Amino acid sequence: MFIALGRFRLEFLALGGLLFLGLLEIAPPRTLFSGFGHPALVTIVAVFVISQGVTHSGMLKGLGQLIARRVKNPQYQILSLAGAGALLSSFMNNVGAIGLLLPTANRMSRRAGMDPGTFGLPLAVASILGGSLTIIGTAPNIIISGSLFLATGRSFRMFDFAPHGLAMLLMAFLFWFFCRACGFFPRGEKEIETGEQIDLWKEVPFQPLEGRDKKITFFLVLGAIVPVAFGWLHPSLAFGLAAFLLVLSGALSPARAYESIDLTIILFLGGMLGLGAVLEFVEGLEPLIGFLEGRTAGLGAFGTVTLLLFISTVLSNAINNSAAAVFMAPIAVGLAGSSGYPVEGLLMAVAAGSNMALILPTHQATLLVMSRTPFPRSAFVKMGIPLTIVAGLAAALVITFFWMKI
Repeated sequence: MFIALGRFRLEFLALGGLLFLGLLEIAPPRTLFSGFGHPALVTIVAVFVISQGVTHSGMLKGLGQLIARRVKNPQYQILSLAGAGALLSSFMNNVGAIGLLLPTANRMSRRAGMDPGTFGLPLAVASILGGSLTIIGTAPNIIISGSLFLATGRSFRMFDFAPHGLAMLLMAFLFWFFCRACGFFPRGEKEIETGEQIDLWKEVPFQPLEGRDKKITFFLVLGAIVPVAFGWLHPSLAFGLAAFLLVLSGALSPARAYESIDLTIILFLGGMLGLGAVLEFVEGLEPLIGFLEGRTAGLGAFGTVTLLLFISTVLSNAINNSAAAVFMAPIAVGLAGSSGYPVEGLLMAVAAGSNMALILPTHQATLLVMSRTPFPRSAFVKMGIPLTIVAGLAAALVITFFWMKI
């Protein structure tokens, strides 16, 4: 409730909740603070460092200008920029990915005489959904993979999330261009009043592998992706080692590595993972699991996946996408044990729903885009509600087909 109100800092709420439960002796300290030793948290820290390494190396510098040179039509520029944002967000922190593309989005909109939000809104949506494509693309996927590992000793592979992630992303692109073609959303072709002369051609060219740091960063990231993709290494080991070697090689300084770690997110997630462990310890989720088991008894596999997905979606919009994954993951594991459905499929439903913070503009990626390429909050909500429905149903179909075979 306090998270939804937004009146208190998230990490204070999570840590305060742990301390309060400890004072009441609800659970022992090893359970209370177990979240800070969770494999998911290690993976998230590693992804922060690797994303900083990619950005600092300049490996992606000039990518936006490359798109601008190759694509001339503004409508196709929007599609290309959003596609690039989705691709980058699947392998690095989406805030960092957006930061690389926002200057180009502004330049493109000004050259086309269009409102910057016309480019910004699709970029925000694509970057959020793009994170759902891989195990490291977004915190909920990392948390869900960690939950599977704790429950079964197995972990999802790098691209196991890609089928339903691609389905959601495809629905977003189709939905956006269908609505624009029908005039459902304003085209925003308002001339920008500015005296600034912008020349895309003066920017640095895209040279991804020129220079020692770029090459080291590229091969370390690739060296982490391959073993995770084939299931040879747990993500925390593969990406943790890549982050460690990135600093050890000198491609990224220790100071920059430490600066890249968002302590607010780490404390919040560690606290939330601890609260989840406490709920399991006191069997506080059993009533919810029993309630859902009764509601899903006659729904079948697709209905069960859809219900879990949209409950997770509501939570991700109302509170926080990571908190939604932390709360719903043990429920999915418990429901799988009592219903007989594959735990992988139910966890995938939670992952998909947790990655659809598309109704309320509260996601950090959306807020960053709105600060640089403003668009009305009402436009985000207007697009987000129907998009969430169609993308969620598409994801539920794909998850049922790939993961719910008993």
